[in-house]
Amino acid sequence: MTYQAKGNPLLGLLNPNRRSVLKTAAASLLSGLVPTALSQKAQAFAYEPYPTDDELETVVTSCAHNCGSRHMLVAHKKGDVIVRLSTDNGTYQGDAYNTDTEELPQMRACLRGRSYRVRLYSPERLLYPMKRVGKRGEGKFKRVTWDEALTEIANSMNYLKNTYGPTALLDQSYAGASYGVLHKSDQVEGLLGRFLGMFGCRTSSWSIPSYEGTKFSSRTTFGTIQDGNEDDAFAHSKLIIMWGWNPAYTFHGGNTFYYMRLAKQRGCKFVVIDPQYTDSASAYDAWWIPIKPNTDAAMLAAMAHYIFVNNLQDQAFIDRFTQGMDAGTMPDWAQGKENFKDYILGTYDGQPKTPEWAEAICGVKAADIIKLAHMYA
Repeated sequence: MTYQAKGNPLLGLLNPNRRSVLKTAAASLLSGLVPTALSQKAQAFAYEPYPTDDELETVVTSCAHNCGSRHMLVAHKKGDVIVRLSTDNGTYQGDAYNTDTEELPQMRACLRGRSYRVRLYSPERLLYPMKRVGKRGEGKFKRVTWDEALTEIANSMNYLKNTYGPTALLDQSYAGASYGVLHKSDQVEGLLGRFLGMFGCRTSSWSIPSYEGTKFSSRTTFGTIQDGNEDDAFAHSKLIIMWGWNPAYTFHGGNTFYYMRLAKQRGCKFVVIDPQYTDSASAYDAWWIPIKPNTDAAMLAAMAHYIFVNNLQDQAFIDRFTQGMDAGTMPDWAQGKENFKDYILGTYDGQPKTPEWAEAICGVKAADIIKLAHMYA
């Protein structure tokens, strides 16, 4: 017996005479062919009784969300229906769950990836083309046929190309799940990107749309694309400050928890700066510093003040790799202009950014600011 949500337009896909449609959709998800289309929306259901693992077929695939980690997903399906999604429990790695090596830990899916089935079977999933009939933002659409939609899109593409050139076409067709074969954010490897590349040199972006700010700001600031330490740097850290970061909910890369667990085992100290006592603060037994929202800059300035007045900074590093930190690192064209250190010391406004000054703003005791600044330095 199958439970079916009332009024769900995808219920028709479960009828025997339309089984081939669902079969194609399910197979596409499992093979990673069209994760963007399948991640849009469909219907939630469960079996009575719930099928056991012996009754299910498993297919190994990967998560196509935008985090970039490409975690392993294991789809458990009965017939043409995905019943649940799991990740590696050691079976596919060849090791037990807790015996990953530091050089090669497994990429295990987070809750977002494991809940992918909710998107696949969402009742709001689009099943046919819709054309806007009102003003932008008005929310007025009408259903059109596939032939009507494809014809109108093709005519518009040809018109833009013939009138203004192919660069007038803006390609932003990958969001939410940008690493599938059809929709791929780097454009050249995805099927859609290949098609549009052959159509003409359209205007696009590098990687996912939300990444554009990072790309251009880092090039302006550092002269190259943003970069940083490898994830395994967590494992070798002596101090990890989670400033407004709750990796129990949001984390960078699939191995973050593994490396942070190694850091904890090796004696690393953890600090959480957040108005809320987070699950991460609890999990890592961190020193929790509650702070008033939107006052982080004051606390940071006070930490810098303590470091400067006690000469705890790495001056050799500052002199070699920074500009504008102090008067001695100002570029020729900025000589005489304001620098960071003099601002912190109160040279310009007469207000040294002391821990006592920050305490009145951010609510963190001056003694705690001093303690953290000393630990950091």
